[in-house]
Amino acid sequence: DSAIAPALGSVSQWASTQGYKPAAVSTFLQVADYYLVAYALAHGHTVVTHEVARNSLHSIKIPSACMGLGVKCMTPFDMLRREHARFVLGS
Repeated sequence: DSAIAPALGSVSQWASTQGYKPAAVSTFLQVADYYLVAYALAHGHTVVTHEVARNSLHSIKIPSACMGLGVKCMTPFDMLRREHARFVLGS
């Protein structure tokens, strides 16, 4: 996927310039969260996560990265409401 390379660079650049501790940046760039945010950025997708943004320089949360990069992000419950999900129990 050629569209993801520039997005990976953008996410990496963002993470490195936000004042996070080096260990937090290193961890973020080694886990799937980094690729998830980059993929959503590259393709205009919305990220659905239970994570909550928090003001800490010791870890980078998915919602924080999404907000910083202009990627839409919501909780699973928000997604279910938005999609008008219905769960019907069978008899």
